[in-house]
Amino acid sequence: MIDGGAIAGGHQQTERKGDLIDPSRFLRDLTNPGLVSAIDLMRWLAAAVVVISHARFPLVKPYALLLPEQRPLWVQGWYFVTGYYVEAVLIFFVLSGFLVGGMGLARLKQGTFDAPGYAVDRFSRLYTAFLPALLLSVVLTWIGMRWFDATGLYSGTHPIFAASGTTLVFADNAGWGNFTGNLFMLQWFRENLFAAPYGANPPLYTLSSEFWFYAVFGLLGAAANARAGKRVVLITLAVTATLVLGSTFWAYLGMWLIGVAAAVIRPTRLPITIPALGLFGAILILRRYIDAAGITDALLRNAVLYGVCISMALVLIGLRGRRLAWAEAMAPFNKAMADFSYSLYLIHYPLMILFVAMLGTLTGAPGFATGMAPAEPLALAVYAGVIVLCFGASWIFAQIFERRTTLVRGWLKRHLLRR
Repeated sequence: MIDGGAIAGGHQQTERKGDLIDPSRFLRDLTNPGLVSAIDLMRWLAAAVVVISHARFPLVKPYALLLPEQRPLWVQGWYFVTGYYVEAVLIFFVLSGFLVGGMGLARLKQGTFDAPGYAVDRFSRLYTAFLPALLLSVVLTWIGMRWFDATGLYSGTHPIFAASGTTLVFADNAGWGNFTGNLFMLQWFRENLFAAPYGANPPLYTLSSEFWFYAVFGLLGAAANARAGKRVVLITLAVTATLVLGSTFWAYLGMWLIGVAAAVIRPTRLPITIPALGLFGAILILRRYIDAAGITDALLRNAVLYGVCISMALVLIGLRGRRLAWAEAMAPFNKAMADFSYSLYLIHYPLMILFVAMLGTLTGAPGFATGMAPAEPLALAVYAGVIVLCFGASWIFAQIFERRTTLVRGWLKRHLLRR
């Protein structure tokens, strides 16, 4: 979901001891092939966790509905690992803040921040793949609603919906008004007041957050270089946007800013990466305990999510300024996987819903209508098929659309930013 293309050098200036924001150091860090590879690894792993976690929903029963004999140790471990889709999304937010916000602050510090260029960079990064993904979501959702809803995955009558405690109904969110709201990145805010994520693609809720992170940051960046009157207008627009979008956006913006802080804070010489990873793992375990214990205290749950972001930011700080031979050795593979991770996130959900709905409708196998136990051979086969389908189709989608981002960006700059 973040822009790998944001990792690039820039004009450097003399490093001054004591600077809180050190552009030359941060830009130099982003030319470190080991750090770039480590970030690529985080990007594709986070996307993969989202996919293997989401693939459970339309296919297997929630853990609480499994009989004791259906819970061998490997099944318990599988449910444990595949329950971290929310945390994976938060990693995207932190990485986005680190790269986009960190680069923006560095350029502001240098006096080279170009607000129009920044806007085109962010718009092209999101929309080059998002727009075709949104159109694909329309097609896949309508095909499923029209011909393959025998098991109730689109109408919301499948028992897994009730068992999971969700009131989500894909068919209710497939109108053209909702499409328009998604087109303008207004989905999900204030309990879907403006629009819900379109149809059978609920993960699109995070794209609107990313868009508005970029927009608010860009407005404030432009204000920093503007004259007094224009500065007031730009700051007012940024503040108004955050107020209109609501408290959930504020919480996510705070997580994004944690990533920015990881780029601003001077990296330490202390070996903090392993302890930070340990902290990250401990917080993940605490998160799972809170879920298992049924703890609903909102303050505690949000504090744990912030702990996920802070620990990941500490990992990034620990990786900066170091030779990462292990990451350099993995660089070609990590880049190849990261290059379609955004596409994977964008289109995996409507693909897997339609695939499972088609199998349920065409085969009539009862497990598709009720949910299966994960150890059933059919469940294992379909689960593996869903993952292969999502990765393969997303790679093709990325070759057609996502890899054109640089071309789209160049075209927009030539035609919109002529001076």
